[in-house]
Amino acid sequence: MRTPGRPAARASARRGQATLESMIMMGFLLLLIFGLMHLVMFAVTRYMVTYAAFAASRAAVVGNSPQLAAEAVMDNLNWWADEGGEQPVEVSYTFKGITFGYEVRTRVPFGAPIYEWIDPDGIEIVAFAPSHTQDDAPSGGDND
Repeated sequence: MRTPGRPAARASARRGQATLESMIMMGFLLLLIFGLMHLVMFAVTRYMVTYAAFAASRAAVVGNSPQLAAEAVMDNLNWWADEGGEQPVEVSYTFKGITFGYEVRTRVPFGAPIYEWIDPDGIEIVAFAPSHTQDDAPSGGDND
């Protein structure tokens, strides 16, 4: 003998199972999306810090301030703008490998507070650009 409500109960259980599977997959999908966003944020910041190091080195060679040149580049990328903060930029003249040059450091915020081993100020990104100035360069440049 058939009971009248039995097929409906089975269909309801299948819908519940599909909803649960969708929610589990959504969690993995969101993790993938936010992970990709952080990866892109790191890549863009690395590119900009490398360019800031180049700008600092070039500014020093032509007699301008390396700090101001690096800050001008990094002003285009401010991860702390919504908090009213400024992108921290440190410029130093250092010796690396076999040459002297300018090293630029900045921080990228990491948006997951569950990672306690990551500094709350973010992850530091460092770039280096070699620099050399001629002390006895002719005033007219190389064309004299």
